[in-house]
Amino acid sequence: MEEYDQFANEYASGTEDLEQTTRNCFYCRLPQLNGKLILDVGCGSGHDAAYYASRGAEVYGVDVSEKEIAMAQQRACGVFEVASMESLPYPSEMFDVVTSLYAIQHAKDVPQSILEMIRVAKPGGVIAILAKHPFRNLLESYVNDGVLDYYAKREVTSYIFNKSIKLIERGHTMMDYLAPSVLQSAQLDLFEEKTDFPASDQVISGLTYPTYMILRYRKVS
Repeated sequence: MEEYDQFANEYASGTEDLEQTTRNCFYCRLPQLNGKLILDVGCGSGHDAAYYASRGAEVYGVDVSEKEIAMAQQRACGVFEVASMESLPYPSEMFDVVTSLYAIQHAKDVPQSILEMIRVAKPGGVIAILAKHPFRNLLESYVNDGVLDYYAKREVTSYIFNKSIKLIERGHTMMDYLAPSVLQSAQLDLFEEKTDFPASDQVISGLTYPTYMILRYRKVS
């Protein structure tokens, strides 16, 4: 995900214009935030962190992009640092809420990243993730890269914001998000599939398919 440094400004602008219904859908799945300590994993330029702070939360954020973190720090709404989601630089059981919006699909090891989010959450804490849907991942892999195997360990070419940005992401399966190690450590209490990308970003004209999913876990006490 370090390549985001190459188009950090364009990506930040595009994600801030992301359909507000997508963000509102995610925000409505979060618990009450006033007075809560929250970690935003893959925080980017800090758009979501600023919202959490406006709701009364004390906010921390991590991202692998130095430029995105620099933009987040300019918002002065929390504590931000460069770090990998697969090895979070925080003690166990620190946060009331851990969030990640359109970021975790870049991880080399999705289960490990989720386990790290669970580790730093307090017992009973909420871990809420909005991730690119593996079905979209599969269709992009097939159309853009000619890969026919859903289970293959692969890199996937995708285009966003009316093809203005080209991304190379990792391919994942549903089992990456529902791994036994994850479900032994946290209860999955919400799973939703949604579509938000415009027709210009869909890889097969006229085909409606889920572009993202929301998963909400609660750490086992």
